[in-house]
Parts: sequence; structure tokens; C-alpha cells
Amino acid sequence: MLSGSDICVCVLFYGDDAFCHNLACRVFNDSFSGVAEQGVSFRFGLNAVSDKTKNLVYEKVQNEFANAFVFESSQNIYKYPMMRRMFYYEKLSRPYLIWFDDNSYILPDTDVENWLIRVKKQLTACDVVGSVYTKALEPGQVGFVSSQPWGNQYKPSPYIKYAAGAWWAAKTYPLLANNWPPPDLKHHGGDVIMGEFCRQRDLQLCHFRDGVAINVNSSGVEGGTHRRGFEATPAGLETQKNSG
Repeated sequence: MLSGSDICVCVLFYGDDAFCHNLACRVFNDSFSGVAEQGVSFRFGLNAVSDKTKNLVYEKVQNEFANAFVFESSQNIYKYPMMRRMFYYEKLSRPYLIWFDDNSYILPDTDVENWLIRVKKQLTACDVVGSVYTKALEPGQVGFVSSQPWGNQYKPSPYIKYAAGAWWAAKTYPLLANNWPPPDLKHHGGDVIMGEFCRQRDLQLCHFRDGVAINVNSSGVEGGTHRRGFEATPAGLETQKNSG
């Protein structure tokens, strides 16, 4: 059995300028092409991208990534509404999911077969893996969590572990069983909310980031990508912002 036949890889592309197109080109490196040879299925989200980027994605799908869905929006509908389309338009059925924002990519010269095996091995012990950080929830975010069907099992914690949103991997079932991501989650701050989601649902979150570059700008600086498409207020902070 191919190492990726039980994995779906989702990649979200955003933006219509040259910088965004260059990020998209970087995603489709030789290592990523190698993933397609391992039986992985793909879902590509095109959120307000240029014609140049759209043509690149469709060319890749036609020539290398035949087992793929492509989801398009000419307007910026934000990250998590597009994620919902990618997860639920035809409901994910493979047991493992790997998520990429377009500013993250598999490192060149990666042994992708072994990498996929390692990701799945991590997910036998954990429910979600990624580059783990710790952050305090804002008061408004506590209220947002409490409003969710999954959000009241435990009292708010002073500090939340979460995986950086630009790359992570997960077991698919717990996400779909809890309707993740929430329909009212838009863009900024979703990774922190996902960390609290994991805590509330007793999902094990573990640190694993081998073989990937996460949130890397065009100069190779990790964490250096400027914010794009986040006009929406972070989840749970709308009231605080409006109260001024």
C-alpha cells in the first residue's frame, strides 16, 4: 500500500500579486510532486488568486495531481470559510489530513515516503501535530469558545497550547465529528481557537514539524510572512474592538 493512500493534503492559496504567485510556485517543489506519487489525495483552495496562480494550479492538477479537488472564490472569503468548503463540499473521507497555507512547504530533498510515514506515526499517538506554541486567550476569545457546541467542557485555561496555523496535520474524524472549523470562524486567530478546541475535546496536541518550512517569507525567514487577507477581526475580539 502506498504510504499516502490514507492521507488528504489541503493547500490554501491566497492573493493576486506576484508575491503570492511566487509562494504558490514554491509550494509545488519536487518534494511536493513526490507526495502525489504516494497515493495522497489533494484539495486546493483558491481564494482571490490571480489568473496566473489559478492557471498554475490547474496545470499541476492536470499533469501531476490527478486525485484533486479545486475550490475557487474570486473574492476573499477568508481562510476558515474556504477551509469549510474544502472539508465538507465532498466530505473528507481519508483518516489523516495535512494542512498547508501557501507560505509553508515541504523542504527540498525530503524523502517524502518516509516523511508521510512519520507524520502518520505521530498521529497514532496524537490527534493533532504541528509547531506548538503557547498563548493566553483574550477575554473575547473565551466568550467565542464558550459559544461553541464543543466549548464548555472545561473552564478557560490561562495559557493555551496551539499549533501554528500555517502547517499542521490531524486525524480527520475528530475534526469532522465536531464540525471543525466553526461556521463563524473567519480568519485571524483560528490557530489559537483550534488549540482550545483540542483541549475542550480532550484531543492530544503534539509538537512535530520535521521536514516542513512553516510561514516562511521570500527571503527564507520563518514567521516572516506579512499578514495577508486578515481584514476580519480575530475570532472573539469583535466586541472588544467595537467597544473601543
